[in-house]
Amino acid sequence: MVHSCTDLEQYAQFLQLVEEAKAAGHETPLKWAIQEAVRRNILRDYLERKGGEVLSILMTEYDYATDMAVLKAEAYEDGLFVGREEGISIGLERGRATGREEGAYETKLETARSFLSMGLEPEQVAQGTGLSLEIILQLID
Repeated sequence: MVHSCTDLEQYAQFLQLVEEAKAAGHETPLKWAIQEAVRRNILRDYLERKGGEVLSILMTEYDYATDMAVLKAEAYEDGLFVGREEGISIGLERGRATGREEGAYETKLETARSFLSMGLEPEQVAQGTGLSLEIILQLID
């Protein structure tokens, strides 16, 4: 039984040739990989017809690492990205601020309960604590 490679398998073989050429330090690794693929009968028909286009596409090859570095730099410039230490610092400060807000609210509730237990009217308690009358009425219930 003769086993023939699918186009996808041949494409993977071709990409391997490109990587081998780069690793070997060929002066023109993409051209070498196209010529070697044709010689080895890898995507031969396609590369013979479209080799120039393939070369053009590969010359603008997508480089994930470079793309991520550019995106990171742009995000940093836009203030969207912060380093790990800066992120931790920002997170801690936000946590402290939230804690202070919650603590202040709890203090207002305790004060309102005290005022109510002293017999002050709900309107007076709302004015004295800065809480809404609705919240004061909920404390009574």
